[in-house]
Amino acid sequence: MKPLTIHAKNKEELDKFTDLLEENNFKLHSYDDNFSFLYKRAYGNWVAHLICIILAATLTAWFLFGNLVLFLYAFYRNSQYVLITTKLENDGEKLDFDEFNEIDLDRGSFS
Repeated sequence: MKPLTIHAKNKEELDKFTDLLEENNFKLHSYDDNFSFLYKRAYGNWVAHLICIILAATLTAWFLFGNLVLFLYAFYRNSQYVLITTKLENDGEKLDFDEFNEIDLDRGSFS
């Protein structure tokens, strides 16, 4: 999944965006003077996982496979990655930036 790329005008704005995302349960993966990379994992709906586990315990173990499919789908489809940078170009190519309001702060672990 392609990360959302946010442009910060200077280091102070970069730090402000990074702190805001960390307050909203994003984890800081890497940080430098001109960028920070954060992520927020999604694991799926806990009710669906609980139902699959109960059905697996009472009926058949195939529901554990279904639970694994639900987990992997949510993990790879709904996890969010955000790159905040002060650069306008990367290796001579202009970067395409997303809006900060495109980040879903509520989506994440056991959403």
